[in-house]
Amino acid sequence: MILPVLLAGGGGTRLWPLSRQDRPKQFLRLNGEHSLLQQTALRFRQQGCLAPLVICSADHRFMVAQQLLEIDMRASAIILEPAGKNTAPAAALAALWAQQHQPDASLFFAPADHAIANFELLSDKLSELDAIARQHLILFGITPTEPQTGFGYIQQGSSYGCAEQGVEGLFKVVGFTEKPDRATAEYYLEQGQYYWNSGMLLAGCGVFIEQFQKHRPMLWAHVRSAAKFSNDLDFTRVDESAWQQLEGDSLDYALLERSEQLLLCPLPLQWFDLGSFAQLYQYHSRDQDENLVLGSAVCAYSQGNLIAADEQHLVATLGIKDTVIVHSGDTILVAAKDHLDKMPKLVAKVAAEHPQQRRYHRQTFRPWGHYEVLNEGAQYKVKRIVLQTQARLSLQAHQHRSEHWVVVSGEVLVQVEQQVHRLSGGQSIYIQAQQRHRLTNVGNKAAIIIEVQSGDYLGEDDIIRFDDDYGR
Repeated sequence: MILPVLLAGGGGTRLWPLSRQDRPKQFLRLNGEHSLLQQTALRFRQQGCLAPLVICSADHRFMVAQQLLEIDMRASAIILEPAGKNTAPAAALAALWAQQHQPDASLFFAPADHAIANFELLSDKLSELDAIARQHLILFGITPTEPQTGFGYIQQGSSYGCAEQGVEGLFKVVGFTEKPDRATAEYYLEQGQYYWNSGMLLAGCGVFIEQFQKHRPMLWAHVRSAAKFSNDLDFTRVDESAWQQLEGDSLDYALLERSEQLLLCPLPLQWFDLGSFAQLYQYHSRDQDENLVLGSAVCAYSQGNLIAADEQHLVATLGIKDTVIVHSGDTILVAAKDHLDKMPKLVAKVAAEHPQQRRYHRQTFRPWGHYEVLNEGAQYKVKRIVLQTQARLSLQAHQHRSEHWVVVSGEVLVQVEQQVHRLSGGQSIYIQAQQRHRLTNVGNKAAIIIEVQSGDYLGEDDIIRFDDDYGR
C-alpha cells in the first residue's frame, strides 16, 4: 500500500502578489483548470493508492478542504501545522500519523506545488519499488534539460544491484548541490550524472522512522511530543505548544543528506517547479513576440514580457521589453526580468511597509465557502459572498456596522432576531448593527450574495458569535 503525503505548507514568496500568505501558490491555478494542489492529489486517484494525507498550515485548512471537495476527493487526513517549520517536521508528523493508522504503508512524499506532464512514468514504477522502499529511502531525480540555477541537484553514484527483485535503474547518491551558479549547472548538464531534486520521496513507514530517529533524534523526539493528534471537524490538530518549540529544517538537510539508506531513481519527467515568475515564463507557450499573457492583456511593440492580470482588469503595454507585470487584486507588480532573483527582498520590504498586501488575497476562505472584497473605503466595504450548498454562517452580531445583503443567485434563509426571511435572486434585506442574524443556503447550488457594510469600524474582528456549526 502506498500512502501519498501531500506537503502543502509552502509560502510562494517568489510569485507575490499572485501568491500571498493567506493563499500561497499551491492553491493557485497557474497552468490549467485545477490548482497545483488539486493536480497533485489527482495524480494518485487512478494509481491504487490510499487516499492522500495532506499536511498544511492551519490558516489554509478551509481552502484545502474546499479544493479537495471540488475534485470529489476525500483525504485520509488533513493535518494542520500551527506554524510553518519546513518539510522535515511535516514529513515526520506524517510518518507518526501513518504509524498509528497505516503502519504497513509506504509513504510517497510529494510537494503540492509542482507541475508534472507525464507522471505516469513515475506511477508505473511505484508498485515495483514498493518492496525496495521497505528498506530504503528512494528519491526521484529529474533528468535535466537545461542548466537550471534555481533547482537543487543530486549526483548519481554507483548502480544499486537489485535485478533479482525485478527492479533496475536505482543508484546510490554521491551528494547534493543546492542552486548552483550558471557555470556549475552547465558542467552538471554536460556530465550527465546530475539530476534535479524533485523533492519526491518513497519510503516505507518503518524505515523512514528508523532513519529519522537515527540521524535526527532530538528533532524526532520534539515532533513526537507534538503529535498528540486530535480531531477538529474534518481536520487533525497537533499540540500547538510543543510544535511552536520545534526548530524547523528541510527534509533534505535533516535526513536525506545523512542517510546511508538513500537511493536515487532518475526519471525523464516533464517536471516543473512553478515557484517563480522566471519558471512560469519558461513553462508556458508564448506569442510571436515572446510575450506570455495570463489573463487579459493587449501588447503593442512589446517583447519578452510576462503579463498576468485577474479577470476584472485589463493590462495594456506599449514599447515594453523583458518585464514582468502582474495585476492581482489590490496590487500591481512591475519588475525587470533580470531582477527576479531579488524578489524575496522586495517581498520582505512589502511585508514591513504594507503587511496587508503581503498577507491577504482578495478571496478569503471559510468553512461555509468564501468571500472577496470588491471595494472599500471610509466607513464602507462591499463583499461578494459564495455560500456552499446547505451551509450556513454563525448566528452573530456586529457592534459597529450594519449590513445590507442582496441575493444574486440561489435560495437562502435569513434570520434577523426572531424573524426568518426566505430570499432568492434579486431580493435583499437590511440588518442593523447589534441585531442577531444568520444566513443559510437552502438551495441545491452555491448561493451568491453581495454584502454592503457601513459603519465606523469594519474589521473582521467585529463579530460576536452566539452559535456556530464549526466551533469557532
